Amino acid sequence: MPLTDAELDQLIEDLGLKRPRGGSARKPIAHGTFRGARQHRYRKEQLCQPCLDAETAYYRERRAGKPRNRKPQPKQYLTEEEWQARVAARRNGGESQ
Repeated sequence: MPLTDAELDQLIEDLGLKRPRGGSARKPIAHGTFRGARQHRYRKEQLCQPCLDAETAYYRERRAGKPRNRKPQPKQYLTEEEWQARVAARRNGGESQ
């Protein structure tokens, strides 16, 4: 069974071990946020319900504006006249003839 952060800190203190340089003390998990869910996953811990809900809401919001299984549109090719009109418009700085 994995130790909680508090239990790990207490064990390190009881054994008289020193923390590695650079202040590697684990930061507390930001429960109920997408960041908290990422922290759980990084530590290979099971997500708590608030973090799972936050992660689900985040991904749902990201996918909200994207249609599913959209078929690609066929390419529209220009006729020679349309192409020449675009080229001429570019040469004239956007002015139509």
